[in-house]
Order: sequence, then C-alpha cells, then structure tokens
Amino acid sequence: MNTEGKGKILRIFLNENTRHGNTLLYEAIVQRAFEQGLAGSMVFRGIEGFGFCCPSCRTRSEGMTISSCQPLVIEFIDTEAKLNELIPVLKGMMKTGAIIMQDADIIFNRFE
Repeated sequence: MNTEGKGKILRIFLNENTRHGNTLLYEAIVQRAFEQGLAGSMVFRGIEGFGFCCPSCRTRSEGMTISSCQPLVIEFIDTEAKLNELIPVLKGMMKTGAIIMQDADIIFNRFE
C-alpha cells in the first residue's frame, strides 16, 4: 500500500504493561490496525512519563528511569477516514491512556 498526500497521524499514549485480555494492549492495538489495513504504525518506548495510567509512575535512580508503568506511544499514519474507523475500536480496548490526531502531509510512504 502506498499512501501519499493529505493524511493524519493518530498517536496513542499508554502504559507498556497494560493488557487486553491475555495480550499486551499495544500488541493488540497494532494487530487490530494491521487487520484493518492501515498504512503504517510504530511503537515507541518512553524513558520517562506520567499521567496515562496512574497519578505517578516515575521512579528515578542515578539517571535511569525504573518504573512499573513504562510509557509507550503508538503512532499510525493514514487517511482521516481510515483512522476514524479505528478510533471506536481503540476506545473499546483502552481503559486508560490518551488518543490524539494531527494533520500530516504524507510525503513518502511506500513498502514492498
């Protein structure tokens, strides 16, 4: 699938350890988006954060973040219509976290 032109970025903030049934939530979200045919996604692990799973999930020790609530961000790029189809599914899967959508000019997005 090749997607270029006006699009959107859907960004999801959540906790690395949050589960959806027997599966890690971020894995379940990426799988669901893949099944729905979205153009692309990536998961980023945050080194520090707070506010998406509990009031305070920060523990710092000698410059390193050690936390039972490691923050994650999942990003998807695609058309607004395709991302809007995914949003109700995400809301049903997530108990905590945040979802935002931003405009994007997709300059290059191709894979084999």
